[in-house]
Amino acid sequence: MDNRVSSILAADFGSVHTRVLLIDVVDGVYSVVTQGKGNTTTGYPTDDVSVGLQLIVSEIEQFTGRKLLNSMGNIITPEDRDRNGVDAFIVTASAGRPVRAVIVGLMPDVSLFTAFRAISGAYIEPVAEIHLRDGLSEEERLNAIILNRPDIIFISGGTDNGAQTALKKLLVEVERALKIADPNTRPILLYAGNSELAAKVHDMFGDLTSIFVANNIRPTMNSEDLESAVTIIQRAFDVHRERQGAGFKNIGEQTATGVQPTAQSYSLVAQYFAKANNHNVLTVDMGSNSTVLVGAFHGRVSTRISTTTGLGDSAAVMLDDLGDEAIREWLPYYTEADEIRNYALNKTVRPASIPMTMRETFLEHAFARAGLRKMVQNARRLWVDVEDTGAMPIVQTILAAGSVLTNTGTPAYDMMLIADALQPTGITKIMTDPYGVMAMVGAIARTQPDAAVQLLEGGNFIDLGTLVSIDGQPSFDTVVAKITLTTEDNEKIEAELKGGHVVALPVPRDFVFKVDIATRRGYTIGGKRRVSLELAGGAAGVVFDARGRNFYPPSTVEGRAELLPMWLQEFTEIDLPIPEDWLINPESDNLLDEMRSLEFAAPVAVETATEDDLDIFDIVDADANGDLFADAGDDETEDPLADLRNL
Repeated sequence: MDNRVSSILAADFGSVHTRVLLIDVVDGVYSVVTQGKGNTTTGYPTDDVSVGLQLIVSEIEQFTGRKLLNSMGNIITPEDRDRNGVDAFIVTASAGRPVRAVIVGLMPDVSLFTAFRAISGAYIEPVAEIHLRDGLSEEERLNAIILNRPDIIFISGGTDNGAQTALKKLLVEVERALKIADPNTRPILLYAGNSELAAKVHDMFGDLTSIFVANNIRPTMNSEDLESAVTIIQRAFDVHRERQGAGFKNIGEQTATGVQPTAQSYSLVAQYFAKANNHNVLTVDMGSNSTVLVGAFHGRVSTRISTTTGLGDSAAVMLDDLGDEAIREWLPYYTEADEIRNYALNKTVRPASIPMTMRETFLEHAFARAGLRKMVQNARRLWVDVEDTGAMPIVQTILAAGSVLTNTGTPAYDMMLIADALQPTGITKIMTDPYGVMAMVGAIARTQPDAAVQLLEGGNFIDLGTLVSIDGQPSFDTVVAKITLTTEDNEKIEAELKGGHVVALPVPRDFVFKVDIATRRGYTIGGKRRVSLELAGGAAGVVFDARGRNFYPPSTVEGRAELLPMWLQEFTEIDLPIPEDWLINPESDNLLDEMRSLEFAAPVAVETATEDDLDIFDIVDADANGDLFADAGDDETEDPLADLRNL
């Protein structure tokens, strides 16, 4: 009997939007036939995600002429002879509040460390930690469990065949807390500790709450086993979603795998591209109430989910975490009193709202840049063989999702935000996922692995192009590299790349050209001073970034008002001068004098930038009077950048 799945309907429920993909075999290959998108119908007035799903699927039915819903509004499975329905219905979700968890273990740097690695791929918010070194009394531990109102308690600790006394004591304290807690709201218990105590855990907690038992995540002091724990976390996630209501129980019952956490798909995608190409990969998705960042470095994959980093429901919490100054760092204007706070609060109340003015657009993108930079900073502590500080390691592929990174209106703007926030080094291929394919691939792989692979290889992502990053800390306008481009007619075009600038070439995706780059002493590209390679274009072309690694915006508003529009113009060719009244400091003691001076001031222009204003480039280049290029040649064209852009 052939159990091969042909047609798949995949749905991902985000906090703001629900995305649906209809996948089928076309010419022997799994392909996305069509996709739909609508609002996620959680909360008032319906509080039932199936309502929004039915609306989207109905639109897909009208577009394809294919019946997918039965008379009850449920997905028809399996597909019948008339091609009604689908063979498999797949559901992932990040909607709703994160799962609150109390993490219990013996030692913070052993069992708890591994427990945090196990939950890193799920939307779990740790609200308390209990371990032998927590310094808490039994009463304080009891309060930590009860008062934090966790949805799950994750218990680990002890090696297999190891001592049991200390772990038994912690189990008794957890049992006492559950007996006191309201029976209707008791948390789910997950156990992944010493396997010899698994039967005792069932005896102690079987009558109190739902229990999921996994293999010991730390069977020995020097080994980890996370696969079984990840599986029970997925099952607990599904149960938690059903308890939340909002129609997840009904939808989960229609699937073969239940409601899966979206974040695990990003881990699978990063792992796939890393293994397939034997290089480093980043996948990122910035949503409304959470952000997922996955790093695959040196063959090891690490997932980090921040339930306090998001541009909607979590905007106010993210601002509390980052602070106002981190946002101002990316704004080319003086902010009014509570302007940043009010914007964050409005986004929290209306997460589906979008910026309506240029000023709000700068604010939205400032939140995105600052939030992602903080996530990268925190994630680097988990990435294997990656330094905690300094420039990012070489990243050959970046895949980005989330409206703020994929829906700015122009691919070049998307690339600019990704480059600003993640700052990869080396030569990086950047792709975006505006249709939500990455979010569903992990769940699809559980049902039909071939479909997952073919979707990843089937051109379902938008190829923005290639980012070439110059390492080092260049002074502004100082020559850092020479670019020599060879055309199909064997014509050579040369240009200089200057510090603090970006050169973007609008090269189409199907165009490949040869480029030779020679960097000045003190600067490299992925550790190399000379690079010769063929580069392919993309929706945003090829971008040479000489702003340095790591780079930061100027510390003054005036400096940012010069540089941010300049970078935008160099990336996108969009000319966006800053209004003069944006540069009036509302807190200045000489406000009237500032207003009068602006009446006679020259318009703000990129050409007026000085090194005093642009203090990002305040590092003196030791080789300023030395040999610019070793054996690189000195020929220049009269207008080389124009020649490059006009290819």
